Amino acid sequence: MLEAFFSKEEVFGALSDLNGDKALGPDGFSMAFWQCSWSFLKEEVMGFFKDFHDQGRFVKSINASFLVLIPKKGGAEDLKDFRPISLVGSLYKLFAKVLANKLKKVVGKIDSKSQNAFVEERQILDASLIANEAIDSM
Repeated sequence: MLEAFFSKEEVFGALSDLNGDKALGPDGFSMAFWQCSWSFLKEEVMGFFKDFHDQGRFVKSINASFLVLIPKKGGAEDLKDFRPISLVGSLYKLFAKVLANKLKKVVGKIDSKSQNAFVEERQILDASLIANEAIDSM
C-alpha cells in the first residue's frame, strides 16, 4: 500500500484538504494557487510525485523554509517580543499531506494498542487519563 504509485485522486484530495489562506512559502505560491491551477498543473505535480516514487528522493531545495519573526505585540523591540514561524514551500506541504494520508491507512495495523498519539480515533490525552486513573487507584 505504501509502495503503490501516487494517484491523481489522492494528490488532489490532499490538496483540497489543505488551507489555501496561509502565508506564501519560499516558493512564492500559496495553496490557493495550486488548488485553482490544478487542472493546468496536475501533470507537473504528478511528475514530481512519480520522480519521488521512482527515485526515493526529491530535490533538496523542495523542503527549504524561511524563518520569520512575527511581533507578539505592537512596538516589539527585543527578540523576546517576537514569535518565530517557519514558512515551508507549498509543494512540500502537499507532499507531506499525501504521505501522511498514505500512512494513516496502514499505521493502525502496525502500531501497538498502547499507541495513542498520531492514530485515528485515539488521542494522546487518553494516555494521561489512564495514567492518572492508575495512580488514583493505588
